[in-house]
Amino acid sequence: MHVLPALLAEIPFWKNPDYLKRAAITLLILVTAFLLWRLLRRGRARLDDLLQSKRRTVPPLHIRGLQLLTGSQIVSALSLLSLTLFYGLALLNVIVALLLTFSQFPATERYVNLVLGWVLTPLHDLYYGFLASLPNLITILVIAILTRFILKAVSFLFTKADEGAINLSPWVHRDVALPTGQIVRAVIILIALFLIAPRIPGTGSEAAKGLSVVIGLMVSFGSSSTVGNVIAGIVLTYMRPFRVGDRVQIQGTTGDVMERTFLYTKLLTPKNEEVLIPSTKALDGNITNYSAQARSGNLILYTTVTIGYDTPWQTIHQLLIDAALKTEMVEPNPQPFVLQTALDDFYIHYQVNAFTAHAEAMPRIYSELHRNIQDAFNAAGMEIMSPHYTQLRDGNQSTVQGPLKPKATRFRVAMD
Repeated sequence: MHVLPALLAEIPFWKNPDYLKRAAITLLILVTAFLLWRLLRRGRARLDDLLQSKRRTVPPLHIRGLQLLTGSQIVSALSLLSLTLFYGLALLNVIVALLLTFSQFPATERYVNLVLGWVLTPLHDLYYGFLASLPNLITILVIAILTRFILKAVSFLFTKADEGAINLSPWVHRDVALPTGQIVRAVIILIALFLIAPRIPGTGSEAAKGLSVVIGLMVSFGSSSTVGNVIAGIVLTYMRPFRVGDRVQIQGTTGDVMERTFLYTKLLTPKNEEVLIPSTKALDGNITNYSAQARSGNLILYTTVTIGYDTPWQTIHQLLIDAALKTEMVEPNPQPFVLQTALDDFYIHYQVNAFTAHAEAMPRIYSELHRNIQDAFNAAGMEIMSPHYTQLRDGNQSTVQGPLKPKATRFRVAMD
């Protein structure tokens, strides 16, 4: 019966009343941590119930008409975020409770200081590093704001120049106003980046410089063709060989210019085929612009027929001119004209030239012109000497089509 009081007398708890205070504080810490954990758990459950009840009523997320997330996906993302936040706060609650508990006992107090050092030292460094970088961050913010205002002013200026509200000639022509604006904007952004780069925290270290060099080399070797296309596109832009909507021929492809960028030119052929031509390819070859002269009605369409020597050239000239004038979208003034381009063994080459203002309708104009030439010569009883005939036939008989064609007669070929 006297053993228990003796044992209790040996326990430091009873010798030092401060242990009772420490035990009470420890118990209070554990109870508080438990209550906080229950509060977090209940709060998360209520939040999850609220999100699930709103799953069908949350509207989808749209940006400029493009749906990025449905309402169900938004609710799922918020639910995942709440779960992550719950586990993070619960873990923080446990860590704080353990640190406060261990700090109550001298035997474990040094471990608490060690762990706090691991956590607080990086936070201390980040805090003072942020304070040291604050002037540079403010400078970066000012440069970014000024750059944004300048870019908006440049965009407004060159957009108005493209619309014709502002005249920047002779420095910048209207048809190259938008590409020039893009170049100016790119230069302004590069200048801003050069001003910002030295002020970014960490860019002064040797590792960051080495990484910048490696990235620069990778971009240089990996995009040499792209850079070449951009340079060729800039040259083409200021050469002004065509506009959007012009009928052109580039690298043997004929079509209307749908889009022109620094990297490529997009053509729509008469067969509704979209063709992308890289800027380097366009710069290396010939570019034929049919619309440049068609806008003033001076585009010349021409075709050649071959007629025998027995027909007066005055008659042929008149027939070809009449056929051209009957063709729709051929300009009567200036009047079509005929050139005799070659004197061959059996026939003469007559080239009829007609003016038009409709470059986009070239295939249809040519087709109608050829039909009218055929009708005119058939009506006049004249034979177009092409294509060549390889079969035997009576040379005295004509191949004229229509009611004026003479009646065919037989002929005999004598063989020795």
